[in-house]
Amino acid sequence: MKSQDIQSFNELLKQLDIENDQVRLRFTLRMLNILVLTLTVIALLIMLIPPFSLPVAYILVAVSIAINGIIEWLIRINREVVGARLFVGWTNIGVVVFMLINTVRLDDIGMTMFAEITPLFVILSGLLLGWGLAGFVAIVNLVIIFLTYVWYFANSGTTRGVFEEATGLFIPVFLYTALVWAAISFYQYQLTTSRYRLNQARSRLIQDKILHHDLEIARSLQQRLFPPSPPLFGNIRIVAYSEPARETSGDFYDFVQLSDGRWAIVVADVTGKSIAAAMVMVMARSILRSYITTEQSPAAILRAANNALYRDGVGSQYVTVFLGILDSSTNMITFATAGHPFPYLRRNGQIQEIGYGSLPLGARLDREYCETTLQFQTGDQLFLLTDGFYETRNAQRKMFGFEQLMIAIDQSDPADPQRALDHLLAVVSQFRGDAEQDDDMTAIIIQVLA
Repeated sequence: MKSQDIQSFNELLKQLDIENDQVRLRFTLRMLNILVLTLTVIALLIMLIPPFSLPVAYILVAVSIAINGIIEWLIRINREVVGARLFVGWTNIGVVVFMLINTVRLDDIGMTMFAEITPLFVILSGLLLGWGLAGFVAIVNLVIIFLTYVWYFANSGTTRGVFEEATGLFIPVFLYTALVWAAISFYQYQLTTSRYRLNQARSRLIQDKILHHDLEIARSLQQRLFPPSPPLFGNIRIVAYSEPARETSGDFYDFVQLSDGRWAIVVADVTGKSIAAAMVMVMARSILRSYITTEQSPAAILRAANNALYRDGVGSQYVTVFLGILDSSTNMITFATAGHPFPYLRRNGQIQEIGYGSLPLGARLDREYCETTLQFQTGDQLFLLTDGFYETRNAQRKMFGFEQLMIAIDQSDPADPQRALDHLLAVVSQFRGDAEQDDDMTAIIIQVLA
């Protein structure tokens, strides 16, 4: 996934968050607006009772109903932010006005009651428009309330002093308002943090899905590089198998027919796993194929391929290789290895490793590789394996190892290469159990038929 795609996806998530906020604000504002309108109608009915019939109250109720209508109109035209500001401002002003009315009338109970209601509008401001506006509303209300208390006690008289009386009433309101603002700010912080974490999780999930999809495509393309089936011979049967530990593999095998009718057989393993190993695998396969058709012997092919990979700078991604030239007309194979596990030859019930060791391809420049020529006999089996077999580990991190691999080969079918391969895979899988496959596993078994 490209960085531009990630940035575009994150921008999309932000846009979705904005749209969700708009929907939430629209719904919340409409519900609150209906609630306030309902309370206003109830207040209008109460004002029909003579003691509560005040001209200024009728004016406030009429204005409130009109503003409720304007807010609903703003919601309908998707101007909910403007509507929220108008709602918070008007309801807060309405309470402050009633507080001032009671103050002018020297009604300390009504004044105190409306003053203690104002922190509720700090909550409304925070829920609708965020902690910043809630703080502004809190500061404005506190200043008005304190000045109102000072005016009230200056005009009503007091034995303790105007400032002391005003402060005594103001401190509870101040503490309540400060607590409410702190709570709404913490809520907004938690909400923002949770949303950020959710978006990060969404982003990682989508990236993982896209990466997994891309890897599946890479695996499908890589599988096409493997031969569809081993070549067929009259008295020689070959079976092949390869299973990656991840979506893509660093192992590969290949069969290349030479111009004289012989066949080049390749089993290789790139150090590492997944994408990096798969890329070097494709490079190594192409290089080996090019030199198989131009060089005359396995040693010469490996020497040329080694120099090419070294000059291409594969770094620490070395390649271990078994490369043999099989002549089915003479039942003879000549091979060389480059850092690869030795082939196992089963002959007359005996199993032995054959060949010579050397460094992997790409490790050092101008390396020489030694060849081994094997004259097959009837019943021979030649096992060409990558290190994924004997390096398999179980849940206790115990390695399968060479000794158990030799036992598994010895217990496999000596006359049927496919059944012998199935037995090897079953034994290794049983040993691994529920543990994850650590390494790619590739095998070719060559069987000389009776």
